[in-house]
Amino acid sequence: MTRSWWRAGVVALPFLLAWAAVLAVFAALRDRLPDPVATHIGPGGQADGFTGLGAFLPVATTLLLLPGLIASAVAYRSGTALGAQRTLVAAGYGTAAMLGYDLVALLGANAGAARAAQVGFPLWHLAVSLAVAGAVGSAGWLLAGRDAAPADEADEAAAGPRLPLAQGETAVWTRSVGSPVLVVVGAGIALLGVALTVITDVTAESALIVGGLISLALSRCRVTVDRRGLSVAPWFAPRPRMRIPLERIAEATSREARALGLGGWGYRLQPGRSSLVLRSGDALFLRLVTGKEFVVTVDDAATAAALLNTLVERGPTATGARG
Repeated sequence: MTRSWWRAGVVALPFLLAWAAVLAVFAALRDRLPDPVATHIGPGGQADGFTGLGAFLPVATTLLLLPGLIASAVAYRSGTALGAQRTLVAAGYGTAAMLGYDLVALLGANAGAARAAQVGFPLWHLAVSLAVAGAVGSAGWLLAGRDAAPADEADEAAAGPRLPLAQGETAVWTRSVGSPVLVVVGAGIALLGVALTVITDVTAESALIVGGLISLALSRCRVTVDRRGLSVAPWFAPRPRMRIPLERIAEATSREARALGLGGWGYRLQPGRSSLVLRSGDALFLRLVTGKEFVVTVDDAATAAALLNTLVERGPTATGARG
């Protein structure tokens, strides 16, 4: 329990520090700020979006503490060391630093302006913001420590099972799998974009809405095993899809896996392994002929592994597979 709270605290720390910095600067400059304040800058460096002075802190608090709360909750519930969550920690630290710098810089640009429309924001701030995010994100990466090797995720499974099939008989296995995490994150991002668009009266936050909707669209997929190999496609369409043909598969096994132990949710890359992770739980592990590994989290992975091993043993010619 103590370690869980420590992990959550480490992940939440940069968001709290950034929020405290924004709060302190806002309090120091409040008497010099126009009402409304400029909160969005156009391509030329001139303000084109505004927020009421009284709404600035609630908006800034939402921007900084909501993602911090989500990230720390994920770290708390993960049950894995921070080394297995380096991507989450680094992304959180970089995001918090970028948002904190941008909000403080905006307050500085607003200070002393008679009207928010007169506020200018030198675009070199964007370069500084990215540099700060990179530096702080790197610090978070180092703080998290080393990632565990892929083999440490779970005990090695026994020899791959087989699914008995008669001579000339074939079979197809398919399951759909969804990600509650991607649903929550996607809905949260989309709603945040809607709220910010309404509050600030600008449309740039539509990028958040689009990003949230994309996350929702990719939160469920269908996994299929047949004579052609393994394929993964979105739930709403047969394409685009990912396919691993039989000739690339050496062996298939199944075992339990934690999402963060595989690098987090979504399509993840680790040394020697790529993973499509939608949730923790039952997962299909493919050992490829190249020596690398592919993992997809899906229910009834044992049946999928057994069928794949049988089809691989027969070979693509015997199964009638075509490229």
